[in-house]
Amino acid sequence: MTPRTRSVAALLMTALLVCSSVGVAAAQSSATPQRGPAVNAQAQMQSADSYVVEQGDTCRQIRPLSTNGTVGAFYDYRNHETHPEGVDRLYSSYGTTHLQEENTSVLFLHRGTDGLSLVAVHGHLEGETAGGVASFDIVGVPNETEWVVQDDLYDGESNMAQWHRGDGWIGADWIWSESRTDGGAIRGGLNGEFALTVQPAFNEDSPFYENESLYDPDFYGDGEVEDWEVLSGDADDPERSSLSLEEPVTIRTGTCDDPSVTYERTDGGIAATIDGATANDQIALQPTSGTNENVTFERVAVSGLDDGGSVTFANDRPDGLLASPEGVDSLSHLTMDGESTEDASATVTFSVTAAELEARGLEADDIALYEADNESGEWTQVETTVAEESATEYRYTAEVSSLEAVTVAESRTDTESGSSSMPGFEIGATLGALAVLTALWAARGRER
Repeated sequence: MTPRTRSVAALLMTALLVCSSVGVAAAQSSATPQRGPAVNAQAQMQSADSYVVEQGDTCRQIRPLSTNGTVGAFYDYRNHETHPEGVDRLYSSYGTTHLQEENTSVLFLHRGTDGLSLVAVHGHLEGETAGGVASFDIVGVPNETEWVVQDDLYDGESNMAQWHRGDGWIGADWIWSESRTDGGAIRGGLNGEFALTVQPAFNEDSPFYENESLYDPDFYGDGEVEDWEVLSGDADDPERSSLSLEEPVTIRTGTCDDPSVTYERTDGGIAATIDGATANDQIALQPTSGTNENVTFERVAVSGLDDGGSVTFANDRPDGLLASPEGVDSLSHLTMDGESTEDASATVTFSVTAAELEARGLEADDIALYEADNESGEWTQVETTVAEESATEYRYTAEVSSLEAVTVAESRTDTESGSSSMPGFEIGATLGALAVLTALWAARGRER
């Protein structure tokens, strides 16, 4: 072989190796979770600079009541454990007396130094109200939402208020006496986009109405809530709008021109109903958190709906699906049972704690989301991106093509696609190598 022939052969073989490397890298990138820029998941959603309240076909723009303190300071709940003797402490809200009205329950957003809260106050302190009973389920709450004001909360058998927290919802049952109040405030996860549906139960609809199991079932003195109002604007003198006592109310970010979302509890989770959507809208839904407390489903942003539909979330996997994708173990499942969502797709946001990864011997890039095909009963890995990370957890986003079920598991290489994502690459490379060898043998023959 002459020096020239050796040079040509070396160049050709180098080109083949480069092409092979490109093919392998492309194949690996299609099967391995990608690292994206660190982003805040809530910041990607619609800007939360406006709010509406919806009930039935009625929608109103509202503004939070803003103060320079916390929601707890604004509510100013007092009992024998929070205030000493000599201070008025009638187990009621002292900070909202200017908002309270006889036989009325009020609902409003509060913005303070601790962020945005949703507040409810029932009754009128030292007013003419006889008392009352009420129960709320607030559905569609983010995972970090909690009761930060609880009227009443103290040790003693006379404290009959009950506080509830489930996956995707939070609730309370109240009973109050003449000239006192009840209520509370929730906070957490409300500084981004959200939709909260209050499912009310006033008077005889409340589980506390004539409930003989209570310490004092007659504590409310046959009082009744006669009006339910939503407040908006000036914290000292807000605008008031009456609500129906029987129908659910949704408070959400956005405007009345945006698609509406209403949540309700189901036997195994929560359900979201969307109205007024177009195929170009992306509607952020609050799912249940999943089957593993260290792997949390945080948001499902749905696209491709035509007018409306509903999605029911539950912490399980549908019957007929494998327990895990083939060859790996699932970390957490979430069922998404869609109605009128045949053409819908979604962006799923979920997080995994660093402790969970360490316990399983995994790195952040080893995690992927899989979507279900209920007809075949199989799981398909989808492109998954590490969107944000901290010392304690990693947040991921992934695109799914249908609303059925998803699971989080260790990522795997797609063995069906081989080592390259370029169709026909292996055949082309082989033919090219044979051509090179043929040319080299021919050149060697001529040299002889």
